[in-house]
Amino acid sequence: MTDRADPPAPKAPAAHAIRRHALAFALSSAAGISLVLACGMDFPNQLLDDREGTLKSTPATSFAYEASHLVVPDDALRIASSVPRPAQSPDPDSPPPEAGMEALTPLQQNRIVMMRNAIDGDSAYNQGDGIPPAIRLYTAGAVDYALARKGIPGDYAEHARQHFQAVLDLPDGQGQSRAVWAAYMLGRLQQERFFATGNAEARAAAAHAFAQARALARQGAPDPFSLAVASYGEQARSYLMDGGTACGWKAFLTSAPCADHIEAANLNHAIGLYAQQAARGATGGVISLQLIAGWAMADPRRAQRLIEDPIAQKLLVAYALARTGDIINDDPATASDYDAPDRGGLGYHDAARGLRGNGCPYCTAIRTIRPNPAIVTLVDAIQARGLNHIAQADRLAALAYRGGRYDLAKTLATMQPGPLSHWVLAKLAIQHGDLAAASRHYADAAKGFPPLHDDLAPEEISRLRAEQGVLTLSRGQYVAAFDCLYTAAASAGSRSGIAFDAAYVAERVLTTDELRHYVDAHIPATHGPAIPWAAPPEPDTIRMILARRLVRAGRVTESLGYFPEDKDPRYAIDGKPTPFRTWARTYGNALHDAQHRWTAVGRAQAWFTAATIARTHGMDIMGTEQDPDYAVFLGGFSMGAGRTVAVLVPPDNQPTLPITRKARTAAALSGPLVTEGERTRFAASEAAPYRRFHYRAIAVDQAENAADLLPPRSQAFAAVLCQAAGWGTGADADLYHRYVRQGAAVPFAKNFGRHCAAPDFQSAALESYARPFQPLHRWLHRHLIMPIAGLLARL
Repeated sequence: MTDRADPPAPKAPAAHAIRRHALAFALSSAAGISLVLACGMDFPNQLLDDREGTLKSTPATSFAYEASHLVVPDDALRIASSVPRPAQSPDPDSPPPEAGMEALTPLQQNRIVMMRNAIDGDSAYNQGDGIPPAIRLYTAGAVDYALARKGIPGDYAEHARQHFQAVLDLPDGQGQSRAVWAAYMLGRLQQERFFATGNAEARAAAAHAFAQARALARQGAPDPFSLAVASYGEQARSYLMDGGTACGWKAFLTSAPCADHIEAANLNHAIGLYAQQAARGATGGVISLQLIAGWAMADPRRAQRLIEDPIAQKLLVAYALARTGDIINDDPATASDYDAPDRGGLGYHDAARGLRGNGCPYCTAIRTIRPNPAIVTLVDAIQARGLNHIAQADRLAALAYRGGRYDLAKTLATMQPGPLSHWVLAKLAIQHGDLAAASRHYADAAKGFPPLHDDLAPEEISRLRAEQGVLTLSRGQYVAAFDCLYTAAASAGSRSGIAFDAAYVAERVLTTDELRHYVDAHIPATHGPAIPWAAPPEPDTIRMILARRLVRAGRVTESLGYFPEDKDPRYAIDGKPTPFRTWARTYGNALHDAQHRWTAVGRAQAWFTAATIARTHGMDIMGTEQDPDYAVFLGGFSMGAGRTVAVLVPPDNQPTLPITRKARTAAALSGPLVTEGERTRFAASEAAPYRRFHYRAIAVDQAENAADLLPPRSQAFAAVLCQAAGWGTGADADLYHRYVRQGAAVPFAKNFGRHCAAPDFQSAALESYARPFQPLHRWLHRHLIMPIAGLLARL
């Protein structure tokens, strides 16, 4: 692999490069981009960017996870792994399509197609000779149902009901194949009758039919379209009524008046059914709950009507935690502002966290943030009912913490021990500056990691573990901090900001030996087939960081086992292997030969081999993962991962790199919760020389070492300097001036640094042997050969 970060022209990245690196958006950028520091870049949010804000922020929660865990299912009904048509939102204009057709003969399948095109259900049934009874009856009912839905005059709805009921009445289990479908369609028919007439008996009949569909599915009747789960959502719709008028999802989305007229008991009943649907894996149930919760949180009076019901109360708290923002500069509209964390934002505004440019270290506008009054009102309303009526004390504790009700948060957290409660207690300890107590609570919350806790989503557990790493790092426990961040990143994925935090600690905080001991003990090499467009697994990322650190430290032989194998298919380019180990081995051998070969020209040739490898494959075998080379982005960006070392210089406040290592360390590690030990380690692990694509400068130095050993008047001397002048380091003028001062005229001098010949080390070696005889050769030429030639010319 060559260094793909060379300016000026961008090149499309190879497929293996896309798999190797964490952010696909970086790979499409122009190569060699200069240092850019501005808000708005789509880089994942790193927890170490604002450590105090990270540790004070409200525990992150996932609404989708919370909504799907409001109730615990008491059966095995779940959404099928492959549903041809989403069961959570079946087409209201047609019954479920056919399934199980593969068990029928081609003639039977064609006959069913003919039945579906019949003029009515009876005609369809009459054309169904030879079709299994359940399928024959169900298809006839489906034809009638479709006609009823189209509003064609006739008693088609009743005929459809009769056919569907006939499926359920078949003896000896003959209706098994269509039993769930038929019961579900009976429920739909009765529910539509209810919507049309407001007849309470029709709603009860619909509920009975939907319950029957679920019971049949529990007993093992085929349900390929997960209609039993969909029936929860269908049944819930019958309770969203303004008197005799149905309120659809748009009423909640737009806050239409009919939604406010739904009786609280009916609304709670609908929420309970949607919760059952969501708990069984139906996305439609989650969406329905989100619409209702968002509508309720928009008006405190709506929320207070619902908190009497435990499920509804849990729903509102979950929504407030995950999807309700706090207020910036007293502007209520900012409550809906959302910056996606995977794009560098912090999600919704969080009063507990405070503000530091909302994730942008160079945003200087002064802003204030206050708890959302809707959240405070909700907490107060639930508290007023009494602590013994709280459905989930740990979730409410997190919400109370966010609203600044710290005493209440502590009381609630101690009522319901568990990961989230300990997480809240850790936050409270940090608010009081007690980092030791916070560390204990984080440890209690993360017990058993990485196995998942039932009451936290996987991404929440990763965040919890990562925050534990941030706190541990601030206490100077560097290896333990890396362990937390690495295990969290392995769960969160290598595209996350947590992965960037783990890479920072691996590359800049741990010593090389600390990292190597951890990798040897906990991060074995991974293997597997190539997966197009996939980022590398976190173990590979850390092992590669270690390998490149070892090369930079001159421990090339030790590095080889940490690079991927040369034939690893995950790193192949168009089916051809990417030989990381071969490149590193060749580089190490060249460095050894540059010190130990017997002849000067032999050592020069080895230096030039090392220089060429460093220039062409330096990003791969010695580039820094983050500052200053940014191998994580193939060198395409000079920020976005790890610590930012630039400072703003007045009066224009342009980002500028400090000149000294001490100043760069101070710029990168400012703010609270950073130890002097971390600063010392950060400075010691800085790339040398410190510059963008630092390995290019190393390559030029090695090329000059080669030139130092070559005869200045040799072609090899000129060729080595010519090659190095084209390596994009800014040293081309100095190299050319050296050639002019010391070298001999060569044909490629006019294109120096652009079109260079390969060094002729063999001729240079012969020249070194001939050099002692050159004075004698000149004396003979002047005093013997030329006089004799002149004498012969006169004869």
